Amino acid sequence: MTDLLRINLLLLAVVFPETARFCRADDAKTSSPASKLFVDDHWIESKSRVERVLHQPEKHPDNPLIKGDDPWAINPYCYGTVMYDAESSRFKLWYMSYNPGLPHAQRTPILYALSEDGVAWDRPHLGLIDFDGSTQNNILMNHYGYHDLYSPSVVKDDRDPDPERRYKMIWWDFPTGSQGYRDDGMCVAFSPDGIRWTKHPGNPVLSAKKQERSISDVMSVMYDSRAEKFVAYTKGWADPGPAFRQIVRTESTDFIHWSEPEVVLTHAFDEHDPQSYGMSVSQYESVYLGLLCSYKKPGNETIDIQLAVSHDNHEWDRVADQATFLPLGEDETWDDGMLFCAPLITHNDRVLIYYGGWSGPHNTSRRRAGIGLASLRKDRFVSLDAGPEEGLITTRPLPDASGSLLINADAKGGSIRVEALGPDGDPLPGFTAADCRPLTEDGIAQRVSWKDHNSLPQVQTGVKLRFLLRNASLYSFLSQNPN
Repeated sequence: MTDLLRINLLLLAVVFPETARFCRADDAKTSSPASKLFVDDHWIESKSRVERVLHQPEKHPDNPLIKGDDPWAINPYCYGTVMYDAESSRFKLWYMSYNPGLPHAQRTPILYALSEDGVAWDRPHLGLIDFDGSTQNNILMNHYGYHDLYSPSVVKDDRDPDPERRYKMIWWDFPTGSQGYRDDGMCVAFSPDGIRWTKHPGNPVLSAKKQERSISDVMSVMYDSRAEKFVAYTKGWADPGPAFRQIVRTESTDFIHWSEPEVVLTHAFDEHDPQSYGMSVSQYESVYLGLLCSYKKPGNETIDIQLAVSHDNHEWDRVADQATFLPLGEDETWDDGMLFCAPLITHNDRVLIYYGGWSGPHNTSRRRAGIGLASLRKDRFVSLDAGPEEGLITTRPLPDASGSLLINADAKGGSIRVEALGPDGDPLPGFTAADCRPLTEDGIAQRVSWKDHNSLPQVQTGVKLRFLLRNASLYSFLSQNPN
């Protein structure tokens, strides 16, 4: 074992614990308690003397984890999906490469990789697709033969009774001919193992109509366990087309028949709010989070990542006044031009974001790509921060709040106290700030208690919570009903 490998394994033991819950199609339908995040004011009735702060994830020191060092994958990037498969105890990655200079048939392959730790990736020789006379490569699929393909996106669906449809993929392709942009659209395929794929004979299942309520060639799919539907988010074009790029949404119950696309995020098309180039969406705790590719045109034509939030998987808002969530790399680095993200994964107390990075902006052809990893602690996308003057945050009534109260906060060097309020807005007896034992540590699941109580009171109309902060940051809260 090399010294570098030992260091990586030691870092993984600390940063990426083994027990995990991943955002994927076979997550249990939302029934267990879910954190309520302060990424927006959805849970807040009032607040004072606090500031909302966006927290950027930390990029892995070994990035890029996958480089363009295979002749059949010159520019690997994450148009794609990463998931952890509990059955095999491995991370699985579906991605693509753009291979300028290669013959057309080999220019945009869909590829597959495996990892035991999420950092060191094995690109297995699958024996499926010929490349220059050999099948010893990790290519899963090529396009139909008429045009480059884009945006493979995969879900694992253990609900499907047909084992041959356990894995489901969407991607953008041209199934029937090379008639310009006349037969392009969203194609689907099914697989028992994520490796051997059968293309649906009726592709494309959703065609581009060259109008505002229409899909385009950057897409990502997720399974919404609340609605029990598959939902795809794609790049679209504003009218009069092509005015600028925006985000559209379509949904399906069977992965074949999809709804008419609807516009969910549009733009002012100026330097503050230029346009978007796709968005991957994850069902995360009590919300839906989008990793929005913000395309700076007008501007320098770079693409970085902003954070978006929805509470119903339909209506979307940008977080923190459209501030950058995942930034570009420094000048002259591998990811200084464009970023594209896979849906995020929660891994015990970490959030993992795999992304494709390009070394040049959209308007240059001389660029190279790779795949990297960024991460942050669970729920710590956004905090409400207070300084030495006490800040107050009061929630709206929470009918489901009961049992133990846990908060994700950094109160080291400060303090946080919590009051439970009745319908009239007054603190309930025994649940005042004076009764609360102050929290003064940094932790993702700090238990709140009062002098005579370790659990929240039962209030028929729903208890309100008032957080009192000094020199502290509050990210989220969670109530756990013991029943």
